[in-house]
Amino acid sequence: MASGSDHGLKRIVWKKIKDTIITDCRNSEVWKILILDPFTTKLLSSCCKMSDLMSEKITIVEDLFKSREPVPEMKAIYFISPTAKCVEAFIADFKTKPKYKAAYVYFTDYCPDELFNNMKLYCAKYIRVCKEINMSFMPQEAQVFTCDNPGAFQSIYSPNSQDKMNTLETMADQLVSLCATLDEYPGVRYKKDANMENAKTLAELVDDKLAKHYELDDSGKKKVIPLLIKE
Repeated sequence: MASGSDHGLKRIVWKKIKDTIITDCRNSEVWKILILDPFTTKLLSSCCKMSDLMSEKITIVEDLFKSREPVPEMKAIYFISPTAKCVEAFIADFKTKPKYKAAYVYFTDYCPDELFNNMKLYCAKYIRVCKEINMSFMPQEAQVFTCDNPGAFQSIYSPNSQDKMNTLETMADQLVSLCATLDEYPGVRYKKDANMENAKTLAELVDDKLAKHYELDDSGKKKVIPLLIKE
């Protein structure tokens, strides 16, 4: 795992994780279990070490999709993606015989109402916290990130693709989550060209989602930092 003391984007991501996920759970003296999906495992591994987690009273890190022994006397922190597969796995931990004393749930991005309602239906009495923290990108270096979607190129450019718009929507959400993490509201630009419709579509999606994300900001300030989207 990378050092949590790195400068730049990795440091910012680790600080946000500490200020949101860790702070909510810090009041309890009980050591906790951290449960991750494949994406959040890579995300956390990119910006902190196991010793960083242990210093925050995280004693065990588990895989959401692997068989786990119940520890009913301990509270569990779930840092997961807002997908049907992840939510189903979470519900399974509490629906019949609870694996843990309580759950603190943090999603990397917006959780659809249908999934959230299913969680409430089966697990409401065990959930202490449920938040969306807008962190669905992968920090690679101090000033480098990725959307961690190796299939995106084929999905967008293949003539037989059936999920091009879904992929562009997901990428737009990830770019907006990056801006939210950096607390920036950039002006979005793209090259106007008949052969670059994908860049135009992505730029419009990002601009629209940024506006919606910041529409409740009382300051009314817009930091115009160009975000260039090109193919």
